[in-house]
This record gives sequence, structure tokens and C-alpha cells, in this order.
Amino acid sequence: MRLALHGANPAEWLALRLGLVPTVAAQAWAGMGLSGIVVAAVRTGVTERLAQGPATVTELAGELGLDPVPTQLMLHCLRSFGHVSCSGGVYRLSRSSRRWLDPRSGLSVSRYVAGAADYWDWWSGLDEVTRTGKVRRSHDAAADDPYWRRYIYGQLDLARLSAREVARKIRLPASATSLLDLGGGHGWYSAAICQRHPNLTATVLDLPGSAAIGREIIAAAGMSDRVRHRDGDATLDDLGSGYDAVLCFNLVHHLTADQIVTLFGRIRESLSPGGTLAVMDAFAEPARRASAADFLAMFVYLSSGAQVHTPAELRIWLRKAGFTRPPRRIRILRIPGQAIYLVRK
Repeated sequence: MRLALHGANPAEWLALRLGLVPTVAAQAWAGMGLSGIVVAAVRTGVTERLAQGPATVTELAGELGLDPVPTQLMLHCLRSFGHVSCSGGVYRLSRSSRRWLDPRSGLSVSRYVAGAADYWDWWSGLDEVTRTGKVRRSHDAAADDPYWRRYIYGQLDLARLSAREVARKIRLPASATSLLDLGGGHGWYSAAICQRHPNLTATVLDLPGSAAIGREIIAAAGMSDRVRHRDGDATLDDLGSGYDAVLCFNLVHHLTADQIVTLFGRIRESLSPGGTLAVMDAFAEPARRASAADFLAMFVYLSSGAQVHTPAELRIWLRKAGFTRPPRRIRILRIPGQAIYLVRK
């Protein structure tokens, strides 16, 4: 484990390599700490304040209403992680962390980091899930649950990094006028595609809690005339018809094989002749590192009770749904581990 190896002297390093040290204890202990420190640094406003300028512990504690002792301990940990530096008792956010944790940065993922605290209960309950197979389905939250705000704004942070690339790689004809975005939440991908196609408007179909936040985001972006949200469940509600394109992003990993085939069939019926279905998800790619794929598969099961699927399964499901042409795979550089599969009706 890298954390255990860091700073070890030759004798300690050798002991680690020979398996004489219980690194599993470090994994159980440090994993929670790594997440907790970074999440707390964002939620308390420490990283946002340091993005505005350097500060001492006393200044941070006074301005943010924090206790100086745990604040300093947190800063020491952040320094160990490389997120901050310290000189003469004055702390500064590192250049790299300023990019990702400054809310004013166009690349900030601070809201996603803050929302990651919602995952702690999922992981802490894994033993019970393993015994019973019963999971807390994240999308079953009530429409007015604060979870939706944390979740959708966190997903928006990630989408902002890749939306332009995704919009550029989904090529639609100049005559395209109608787009359906299933489970699109924040609507940011739809907005980016509409910006590339002046005649295009989009409908984002999503659960009420998600759609409410999405309307807020799109309104703030001044895109409400081009992107509208409709409350609904993509697996149950009418999809409409006559679409030039349908987006199905990060949805299939929440569904069973039968649900996916049924959904793809309904999508095909909703498309105009020549219309495009774009499926983006985290698939279990054959060339992918096993550790990352295994971790993701466990996370997906905890969040929805479903599983990560393979590209081969996707191709089979598309054929069963009536798509006769094989899908075209497109890599998205800003989203490691994910790809878009495009298929036309």
C-alpha cells in the first residue's frame, strides 16, 4: 500500500515487501481517513478560503468558525496529500488542488467531493448487503430530499469537464431539431449539444428530484428555451417520438438485462429513421485494469443493486432491441473508463 510505503526506511520497506506487516489494517484504517479529510476540507470551506489566498490556522478558524486544533490537524494531512503547502505557519493551496477544488475554477470538482460523504453509509453497510443482497437504492430518495442537490451538482462538476468533447463527438445532421436525454439530470450534455446545433432543442426525462435541480441549473445557464426537463421514469413512462437523437448516459448500469433490452426497444421506436442512440456508461472493458473495474462494480451494486456490463452484452442487447447495425465505440478522454457507443436506427 503506497501510504504505508511512504516514508518507510529500508528495513520497514523490506518488511512490507516480505509480507511481515499487516497492510490490510492500514487499508481498513486509512481509506476512511483519506476520504474524510478531503471531504471535510471542502465542506468546512477550508479549500475555498485558501483558493482565495494564503492564511494561518488562526485566520482560517476565525473566518470559518472552526476549532483551531482539528483545523490544524486537517491542514497537516492536506499537506501530506500535496493539497496545501506551509511556510512560516501560512498555508497555501497547491496549484493542482486550486484547479480542482477552487469553486471559481471551470474545472472544479469540489461539489462532487463534498457529495461523496453520502457514500460512507453505503460502504459501512457492505457486510449487511453481502448477507442479505438488499441495498439502499440511491434513486429512491424522495423528491425533496437534499440528497438530490448534492448528487446532481456533484455530477454537474464532472459533466462540465467532458461535455464539449462529448458534444463534438456525437455528430448529428444540420437538420436535427429534437433530442431526448434519458436520466440526464443536470442537462449539461444536452445543453452542450444544443449549442453546437442551432436548430436543436432537448427534453431531459428524469426523476422529479433530479429534474427539479436540473431545471435550476439550465435556467442559470440561460438555456431554458432550448433544454426543458420533464418529470418521469425512463423505464416506465412514454418517451414520445420523432427524435433525431436519444442520449442514454450512465443509466444502463442501474438496470437489469431485461430492462435494458426493453428500454432500447422503446428508444428505437421513439427515434426518427436515421436517428442516433448514444449510450455512455462505465463498461467492463477487457483492457481495463481489474482493480478499477472491480471497485466500480461493487460501487454500482451498492448504489442500485445492478452491475457493470460488458460491451459484448451491450451489442447483444442492441440487436435484440432491433438495432441491426453494430455500435461505434468512441473514447472520451476526459472520462477514464467510459466510452460512448453510437448506433443509428
